[in-house]
Amino acid sequence: LMPVLRLSEAGNIDLARASSLVTDSMSAMGIEVNDLIGYLDIVAQTARSSNTDIDQMAEAYLKVGGTLRGLNIPLEESAVALGMLANAGIKGSEAGTGLNAVLLNMTAPTGRAKKALEELGYSAFKSNGEFKGLETVLFDLKNMTSGMSEEQRNMTLAMVGGKEHVKTLNALMNGLSDSYDGLKESVKDADGALYDVAETMLANNKGSL
Repeated sequence: LMPVLRLSEAGNIDLARASSLVTDSMSAMGIEVNDLIGYLDIVAQTARSSNTDIDQMAEAYLKVGGTLRGLNIPLEESAVALGMLANAGIKGSEAGTGLNAVLLNMTAPTGRAKKALEELGYSAFKSNGEFKGLETVLFDLKNMTSGMSEEQRNMTLAMVGGKEHVKTLNALMNGLSDSYDGLKESVKDADGALYDVAETMLANNKGSL
């Protein structure tokens, strides 16, 4: 209960909303109770290090949590990706839906996405069938398209991302150059972030009330 109370304070959201976000996102990602504080620390740290908030971070995880769990993507990696999307103006459920679509197009491609990856000769899985990792896949795609003309690169990313979510993929690609390093370092230092943010939110007249 205490982490949920702190989340309510840190995110300036009511307790019922905080409780719902926590339990639903834990269920989606298979997070155990003993890992709850670590998860919420990462959410709080990402929210204060990028252009999003705690409520929107949790909403994003509701949309993409199942896919993250299925691919065994570490929370830190997914938080950095969501932070990069937030800095590009893609937040909340939109960010979660977009990241989910990009991941599925990279790991279970069909149609144009499958054709683009075949032309690149790329697979998101190792020879043993294990996912290479979100960070690795994004950097691989960036490197493979860096030598292309603008027309070729835009066409390839549009095929991989799909017309509905190419802006999400473009935001991730741009974020690798713009905010990736800073976000990754920040998320590494997430321990205690939830309580720090909660204390900051309470250290004023409104918080006291």
